[in-house]
Amino acid sequence: MKSSASVHRADPHGFLPEGAPAPESMPESQPPLTYISDLRPSRVATVEGIVSELEEIREVEVRDGGLKKVRNGKLKDRTGEIALVLWGSEVDLVAAGERVRIVDGWVADRRGRPQISLGRTGRLEKLAGLPD
Repeated sequence: MKSSASVHRADPHGFLPEGAPAPESMPESQPPLTYISDLRPSRVATVEGIVSELEEIREVEVRDGGLKKVRNGKLKDRTGEIALVLWGSEVDLVAAGERVRIVDGWVADRRGRPQISLGRTGRLEKLAGLPD
């Protein structure tokens, strides 16, 4: 039986009804979110939460002999809490109580406990409102 709806390939990303204008660009997609309770070391993850705690900024000596700013804190969602580490220019990006999304953050093991940082490729986004 033949369908009365007619479709054609208007773009390489999907089907559009006949006569529908092709989209100018595809919306930017987001990586899937991971709950804090599901984070595991040695993985890249995207997570949302509230910055529940931030310590004072301090400077530490790095491998090349220079000094780098670092700030420890905690990020929490409805499933748990994880240590948060901010480096360099990241230390001033957030305040305690702010809701954030870490996209492609690096989860590491620090003394037997997981911690998340932006790593080499991650980014931090401030979010409005309260968590779902």
